[in-house]
Amino acid sequence: MKPNTACAFKRGWPWAALLLLFFAACSDKGTIDNRIPYDPSKPVTVTRITPDSGGVNTQMIIYGSNFGSDTSLIKVYINGHPARVIGLNGTALYVLVPSKAGSGEVKIVIGNPAKEVVAPVPFRYIFLPSVSTLAGFTDKDGRTAIVDGPIEKAQFEEPYWLCFDENKNIYVLEEYRGMRFINAAKTEVSTKFRTGNGLDRPRTLSFNTTYDTLYITNDQGSWTGLSTAVATKANNFTRWTSLIYSLQTNGGAAQPQTGDYFYNSYSNGAIFKWDRTAKVAQELFRIGDVSWEFNIQFAPSGNFAYIVVVNQHYILKANFNRETRQLETPVHFVGGRRSAGHQDGVGTDARFDQPHQGAFDENDNFYVCDIFNHCIRKITPEGVVSTFAGRPRSYGYADGALRDAQFDRPMGIIYDRESGTFYVADQKNRRIRIISTE
Repeated sequence: MKPNTACAFKRGWPWAALLLLFFAACSDKGTIDNRIPYDPSKPVTVTRITPDSGGVNTQMIIYGSNFGSDTSLIKVYINGHPARVIGLNGTALYVLVPSKAGSGEVKIVIGNPAKEVVAPVPFRYIFLPSVSTLAGFTDKDGRTAIVDGPIEKAQFEEPYWLCFDENKNIYVLEEYRGMRFINAAKTEVSTKFRTGNGLDRPRTLSFNTTYDTLYITNDQGSWTGLSTAVATKANNFTRWTSLIYSLQTNGGAAQPQTGDYFYNSYSNGAIFKWDRTAKVAQELFRIGDVSWEFNIQFAPSGNFAYIVVVNQHYILKANFNRETRQLETPVHFVGGRRSAGHQDGVGTDARFDQPHQGAFDENDNFYVCDIFNHCIRKITPEGVVSTFAGRPRSYGYADGALRDAQFDRPMGIIYDRESGTFYVADQKNRRIRIISTE
């Protein structure tokens, strides 16, 4: 008996499982026939689409005839927006609804010269902010491993910090393990390098302005070990070389327009700027007493940076002086110094429990992973703090609406402005999660 694909959609099955159902439903033998050709002498038809409503990344099947099996010959548009074709098998197409598509006709364009056909009913776009899972899973005993390959089979152990390159490929640091890579199409996972030889605890990633150099900070646990390494595009970011030693470091960042590189010292709470010409460090200021674990995160404008003090539970703000090309002495922005907890509010009345990586949206709102509150917090430019996603103080694994979803020590987050999508390194769930917001 063939599976009820429409029911699978309603139950919210993972896309990889739906893809298997799709191929089973579209073939009498339940297998993919890659030899089905498109015949330009015959008409292309569309009989129905399912579902006929949904939001971003809704998995849609389009039924009809004479689609062929060559994805390079076919394009699908929803209300004029291109939809990614995931599967194609003669009489059915499997596509993902794009972000911000809106409601409108579903059009298939195939062949050269092109033939166009429109589905008999329009698609109704429904926006529902939600949390879902992109990659990673555990077995029935909660175990996982480092596994590369197709994204539906890939696994992670300790996803920790995320970074985009200019093409929206995702670089993933795994704590104590190395750096992984998710291609821009979100179809493959690979390993760039493993830890060892002095780079044993990579902490943060930051590209230079031309995206050909990747700064990798390393918390070596001593005053004399490797502090920052660099990997380059010339080596496909698979090998690193030493750049800075000493000054036990938790985080570093390059200013997005000038490329000036700044990093911290855990031992004395200092911020340094790296002089690329002289290859020496210049201490700019100290934010507090000793043993302050913090990282530096620039706004896309480059006008300021947040200094996220992880182990003291608050965030500072430092302006960037474009004349001196230095970060200025920061001010206490949000959170209670040395006061862990969960509380939404304004400025220093808000409470965090180990804030970590954050991401800026197009309005300079900052979405920060609040590790032991197991949620994502939102900070406006005015310092208003609210809970954005997750259940505060309640860890677990659940996809769904923003405040119904659960995380387990979210650590890393990045934001794709074009699609309105956040990607979250959900460390103890061993997964990369998606927050669709638009």
